Amino acid sequence: MEPPMCAKGCGFYGCVENKNMCSKCYKDHVKQENLNARSTTVASSEEKTDLGSIARGISLLSFQTSDDSVSNTNTSNIDNNSGSKKNRCESCNRKVGVLGFECRCGGVFCGKHRYPETHSCNLDLKKAGRDVLAKQNPLCKGDKLQCRI
Repeated sequence: MEPPMCAKGCGFYGCVENKNMCSKCYKDHVKQENLNARSTTVASSEEKTDLGSIARGISLLSFQTSDDSVSNTNTSNIDNNSGSKKNRCESCNRKVGVLGFECRCGGVFCGKHRYPETHSCNLDLKKAGRDVLAKQNPLCKGDKLQCRI
């Protein structure tokens, strides 16, 4: 049993689930139906509106556009910051590529300068380690009273 040819006549085989159209013609058909449905809902909603709803719509629209402009500026700032990823060693200015080593001080370094001693890191790693150990291991003191009841 042969599959049916496309109902639009493009020369490809159709499918029963796609109303006997090929995948490309079916996608075009669905897009056209969506556009027609949107235009009819817009036309019918325009007939039912009155002046009060128009005024409310204008105030809501102006409120939404101001929020959209704020969100657009925030997203553009985020995009600019994420696109400026450092890909050079801060000590020797070599390209580090994908395998750049990030230090706790915030810099990106090559394989030679990945250790804090080699790139003269200004972060005090000993103090940071001591602080972590102090938080993890609280001081244990024994009871001062010998006899407890």
